[in-house]
Amino acid sequence: MFKRVALRLAVLTGLMLGSPAMAHENHEELGAGPGPVVEQNVAATEKAEAVEMHSEMATAHGEAMGQHMEAAEENKTFAQRLLSWLGRLHSLVVHFPIAMFLGALGVELFGLWKGRRNYERAAQVMLVVGAIGAVAAAFLGWFAGGFYLTDRNTVLMAHRWLGTAIAVAGLLLLYLSVTARRAPDKPRRVYWALLGAVTVAIAIQGWMGGTFMHGGVDHLAF
Repeated sequence: MFKRVALRLAVLTGLMLGSPAMAHENHEELGAGPGPVVEQNVAATEKAEAVEMHSEMATAHGEAMGQHMEAAEENKTFAQRLLSWLGRLHSLVVHFPIAMFLGALGVELFGLWKGRRNYERAAQVMLVVGAIGAVAAAFLGWFAGGFYLTDRNTVLMAHRWLGTAIAVAGLLLLYLSVTARRAPDKPRRVYWALLGAVTVAIAIQGWMGGTFMHGGVDHLAF
């Protein structure tokens, strides 16, 4: 039984760290870093090229991609391997702050509906985990996308800085939650506004992150 569980966990970890990691492996392909701005349009030919490229990447996800990654890894120094590995963890860690911040909002709303403030303690615990996770995800995201202040890919640049802003806002949100418990009679308008803004920002951030995994900004086109 234990061997089966361990095997399933290993497969799950491989899936989580495998294909997303490849999307963050090559900073040049991501459009990371400064350089000439490439005009982005929605011409039919460009859409066809994007679909074809995405299909080719999915087809090459198997043995050919594995061989390519192995060959590239052999030429890397220990420091380069470490930086690459840290960047791959971004796709794993990022799920924790998403769940915790949304959970904190849900618990707070439920407590507001019930008229009981004891739910604030549970929300605060979620904010602790969410804030730590957001800082870790933002930190690892810089390894994944490279340490650049600007990027040729405008979506990547927005994703980079919005993620950093969410991490900072998460820490501020946690601070407001702690201070609110010390003064329970004071209104929490700033706290509620920031919690709502962080929730919206996380939704936008998740959508932009998905553009790197599923073929560009049109991956949700109907």
